[in-house]
Amino acid sequence: MKTTNSTARGFSLIELMMAILVLMIVVGGIFGVIDVVNQRSSTEQSKLDMFQEAREFMDQMSRDLHQAGYPNPRHYLEHGVLTASPVINDDSNAVGVVNVESGDLWFEGDVDGTGVISVVRYHLDTSTSNGCPCLRRSQLPKIDGNPVDGQTAENYQVQVQGVQNTDIFSAFARGTTGIPITLPVNFNDNGSDIASVDTIKATLSLRSPLADPKTGEHPETTLVMTAKLNNCSQAADTYPMSCR
Repeated sequence: MKTTNSTARGFSLIELMMAILVLMIVVGGIFGVIDVVNQRSSTEQSKLDMFQEAREFMDQMSRDLHQAGYPNPRHYLEHGVLTASPVINDDSNAVGVVNVESGDLWFEGDVDGTGVISVVRYHLDTSTSNGCPCLRRSQLPKIDGNPVDGQTAENYQVQVQGVQNTDIFSAFARGTTGIPITLPVNFNDNGSDIASVDTIKATLSLRSPLADPKTGEHPETTLVMTAKLNNCSQAADTYPMSCR
């Protein structure tokens, strides 16, 4: 015969609510951990993107600088006769380094290997809008005119964002023992200094736009680039060219 246990019963409402509460706490903890992991992942990806962007920019700057001063009067047979007077104004003549300041670097050279002389300018934009402070780059064909004040107005494009330092560029002369040239110097006003430059150093301190969710700090990194130049400068006619 079938018997019935009169003491059998189900969960009470309070027990059910307690079980749901415990389950919600556990699930909330799991989702909290997932959220922290996602934030850390976004922060690390931001740091990686920032570093990679800066690294590619430094590589490009180094390649550009290695072409500074090419072609020049030593390549007349390859590039024809320079007709502008003075010859430093000729659009087929790359005069090398033109201007160096802590936040600006100008030079001329065939940076694309096309035979066309480009005026390349790097500029630190210290404004606080549109992702800046940032480093901008302009590349335009050289025209017949003075290298400092006779060229087409620059057309800058943002290359690196989140720049924190203002003393980016420094220049070193041949034979110096690590002592940089006093800046600013330019082709027109400081011919001997410009003609002596054979090394350009660039230092970038960058700050990520995303804060670390654990520390609340914005990750920072610093990159340094040093480029040895063939600076065939004509800034000082009686001064030896560094590429000779």
